[in-house]
Amino acid sequence: MNSSKQAVQFRPFTRTEHAFQKLRVCKRCGQFTALWEEKCTACGRDTLVPVEQYAKLRAKRYFHKDLAVGIALLAASIFFAHSSQQMLLCGIVGAFLLLPLVLLQHRIVLYEQRRQLIRLFRGRIGQIQEGLGVNHKNAVALRQLSERVCYEMLREIAVLIHNDRIRLQQVALLQSFVLRKDMELTLDPLLIKSFEPLMVRYIGEVARLNRELIKDRTFRYVVFYERRILEMAGGEDILVRVASAAVRKKRYVVTHAAFISRYVRKLPKERIQRLYHIIQENPLEPFGDLADEVKIMYLMEQYKS
Repeated sequence: MNSSKQAVQFRPFTRTEHAFQKLRVCKRCGQFTALWEEKCTACGRDTLVPVEQYAKLRAKRYFHKDLAVGIALLAASIFFAHSSQQMLLCGIVGAFLLLPLVLLQHRIVLYEQRRQLIRLFRGRIGQIQEGLGVNHKNAVALRQLSERVCYEMLREIAVLIHNDRIRLQQVALLQSFVLRKDMELTLDPLLIKSFEPLMVRYIGEVARLNRELIKDRTFRYVVFYERRILEMAGGEDILVRVASAAVRKKRYVVTHAAFISRYVRKLPKERIQRLYHIIQENPLEPFGDLADEVKIMYLMEQYKS
């Protein structure tokens, strides 16, 4: 283990149904943030609220405005009435007219909240981008003081900003930590388009710690850059780990049979046994040369034992 790596414990990461639910907005100055600060970094006030809550407040304000207009008209009709009977009549008619408005507002409240949320995003996209830019700048500035907190901040920002720059910054930081099986690691959201040794080494670490995270996109990345990975120190070991991870599902074995066959002789014994059973149970699948390779290795192991 590299002694220069830090042993860390990440703060829990809260997953949301929609990415925008990570956003909060300051009710006072309108600054947006994807981070967990208690006070707005722009105005210093404790007035940050989730964007959905902000949309609810705007919807209520919109409804109250309509209701206030109706009440004002009702009050005016009563005020200008010429007799007590007219005042009573205006009051009754006005109440009957306001009641449907209140009921309608109650029925369409969710629709209005969504409409206000869409208006917020469309009308203030520039402020959202600016706020996320401030978040990113603050995260990078904090790296010298705490790489762990810097990573945690980038992890939150990356839910809303999808680019290789932020992905690679996260991968670089992860490579400075002692990674463990109990950590909430991720891989697919961090994959970049270009070849990057840091990315490859992280894939190797993930394949060692949690092969369940190795999925189609990672296989495609590794196969595409296979030759360049082989040129890296320890590159073949990483490819063997990835090939071993592919054996956990028949679908991966079928799709990446050619890739697995190039490293099958270096796979652990239990992986060979699993491969053999997958191939035997699915004789009609196009495993190609992998089927013969695995059969030979399996029989050799049986002979040795």
